[in-house]
Amino acid sequence: TGKPVGQGGIRGRKEATGLGVYYGIREALCLPELMKEFGLSTGFDGKRVIVQGLGNVGYHSALFCQTEGNAVIVGIAEREGGIYNADGLDVVSVFKHRTETGSILNFPGATNVPNPAAVLEMDCDILIPAALENQIHEGNAPNIKAKIIAEGANGPVTKEAEQILN
Repeated sequence: TGKPVGQGGIRGRKEATGLGVYYGIREALCLPELMKEFGLSTGFDGKRVIVQGLGNVGYHSALFCQTEGNAVIVGIAEREGGIYNADGLDVVSVFKHRTETGSILNFPGATNVPNPAAVLEMDCDILIPAALENQIHEGNAPNIKAKIIAEGANGPVTKEAEQILN
């Protein structure tokens, strides 16, 4: 029910949504026919992931993709901008950097991207919009390079964008 543990809730609720996003992606990646259609191999190993939002859902989605799935987190977008590194970003270290500095920008080894929306259009296999509604719309949908979009936020893809992406 989303209650704190002290009020009868269950442990693990903080990471539950992000874990659910990870499980959904993991299951999709197990479908050989679908992956062949997308031009991807099955399994998580080495898949390049971009996550929009480093809040509860985005952080845990990225963390599980990285630690359990062996995916490479190549980009992270937040309200202050985005960061990108084709060789990968350590999610825990980025989160720590943001906690200490108040921003993901200027993370060592990453390239700053001033416009966070531009990160959504960068090269990756899996895009996880995990923070805000309507982030993928008819204006940017034609530029999305991800083969899989795993919606962690509420309504991150508009109806018009979905038609374009399909």
